[in-house]
Amino acid sequence: MKIFFYIIISIIIYFYIFTNNIYILERHHHIYFWGTIGIILLLCYLMKFHKYHMYKFLYNMKQVDDKPYYK
Repeated sequence: MKIFFYIIISIIIYFYIFTNNIYILERHHHIYFWGTIGIILLLCYLMKFHKYHMYKFLYNMKQVDDKPYYK
């Protein structure tokens, strides 16, 4: 739940900087910011409603990483 407060605070700061032109924000800054917010919200959704599948996916990734490349 704290993550939503942090996201809201970061969006408020973003709009404050954007409206007052404190820093010059180019197109790629906007894309990185909203992309990061989108990925964080996607991870929150997956961890809230698909926790079993996320743990299973991450566990399978760990197993693949732990296997030796050469026998």
